[in-house]
Amino acid sequence: MDNSFMSKPEPEAQPLADLIARGREGDSAAMEAIYNRFRVSFFGLARRYSGDRATAEDLLQDIFIKIFTHLNDVKSAEMFPGWAYRIALNTCFSHLREKQSRAGRTVALDDVEFALPDTSTAGPESDLRRPLEDAIAVLPARLKQIFLLHDVQGFKHEEIAAMLRLSAGTSKSQLFKARLKIRDYLKARRIGPGERS
Repeated sequence: MDNSFMSKPEPEAQPLADLIARGREGDSAAMEAIYNRFRVSFFGLARRYSGDRATAEDLLQDIFIKIFTHLNDVKSAEMFPGWAYRIALNTCFSHLREKQSRAGRTVALDDVEFALPDTSTAGPESDLRRPLEDAIAVLPARLKQIFLLHDVQGFKHEEIAAMLRLSAGTSKSQLFKARLKIRDYLKARRIGPGERS
């Protein structure tokens, strides 16, 4: 019986440091493993910043092209997640800046379609999802960034501080402000606990 398939560990089981080292040498299997390890998080980030799936997929591709092009810049496996997230965030911000400069007063058809309610998932959860997405969308850039990293992606304040080059205290205070703004946005629209007086 051929047991050769057992000699290679699963990509997720391989240490990130090994994958990075092999990726620097141009090992496509290592780069694919890195991609698979981070793609869900980066796609979620791109989806929230772009507002539509097709653009998020394009952004995801751009993010990984930049990551693999600059793989030699990362100093250690411990620094890789924060470094890669900075690339992802900067790519999303660049897209938003370009979109705003192009947009003027026109509204893209994709944006209109994305704003339509999804009747297939009607229910109490879907009733809150759209206003919550809207509340996040109108946050100032830095507050949105920290809110998404902490409350959506699950990073700790110390990790966010390292990624964004600020103090953990600043991250905490910005998250507090973001949550207040979201609460006020929902409250003003009589969504969730507490109604407008």
